[in-house]
Amino acid sequence: MPPTPASPPVIHVIDSPRVDAYRPKVVYTYDGPPRMWHKALGPDNLLFQFGLFDEEELAAGPTPGTVGPSEVRHFDRQLEIAGLTGADRPRIHRILDLGCGWGYLSRHLAEHFPEARTVDAVNISERQLEYCAERLAGHELADRIRLFLCNGQDVDLLPEPDIPYDLVVVRGVYTHFLNDVFEASVKAVSKRLRAGGLLVVSDTLYKGSLTAYSSAIPDTVDRLACANRKSPAYFARVLEEHGLILEDMRIMPSNAEVVHWFGKVRLNIEEHFPGGVSGPIDELREMAVSFSDSLARDKASVYSIITRRAA
Repeated sequence: MPPTPASPPVIHVIDSPRVDAYRPKVVYTYDGPPRMWHKALGPDNLLFQFGLFDEEELAAGPTPGTVGPSEVRHFDRQLEIAGLTGADRPRIHRILDLGCGWGYLSRHLAEHFPEARTVDAVNISERQLEYCAERLAGHELADRIRLFLCNGQDVDLLPEPDIPYDLVVVRGVYTHFLNDVFEASVKAVSKRLRAGGLLVVSDTLYKGSLTAYSSAIPDTVDRLACANRKSPAYFARVLEEHGLILEDMRIMPSNAEVVHWFGKVRLNIEEHFPGGVSGPIDELREMAVSFSDSLARDKASVYSIITRRAA
């Protein structure tokens, strides 16, 4: 008889009385079939927070194809800046992947930190968590990666509050949060980090007047739930107000690299959806044009932010 397929990991639900009026919009954004996102982002992974490219590729211009390797280079560079690579890196025993998406970085974290007892992967998209669970079924990492359907402001309700996190990763997530939810999330994350623990963030931040900002393509819809724009100064202030010491804050990837990333994604969409597409994938296509214009005019950038919980 053929072996019985392994059951996917359980998705634990964290209930909370707290309100997040924007949550349905974010859930809708990522509720499409993963195969649609594979066509836009590449077949070998689903990562969505931009990437690092070498000068030769940038000079040649974008071509269709996966953006995954560039995304991993981006994240690994963040780990390097945070002092989390090399033989003398500190031991990391518990990790929170806040806004884990389709789970690719949760697995990457579990592999990079084999000493970590748990990687808690948190998301408000049940569709994405189901995909995470399917990919983990029978995998050797399944017993170390725990999946939680949980709002970002409710991480204080995650189990084992007496065991602090050594590392929290938040990539491309806070861009979706209303300001009050963002502030509540940072407060909750800080409370769950150990003294000296690290928070590694990647997020899109906007320069100049937020009220005067306008897109090259008129914002007739809230594309990919990204309307809650934040400035670098506000972002850093919220982190510091909650006991997180800013160790490194830089633009990374460069605006040119993000434009290149969007160029590849736009070409993927045009190649795989020649008759057009609707919903979030079309919002991504429009963003590839509109936000690239903002990047070219230096109205926004993607920032890498490394903070450490005060003792």
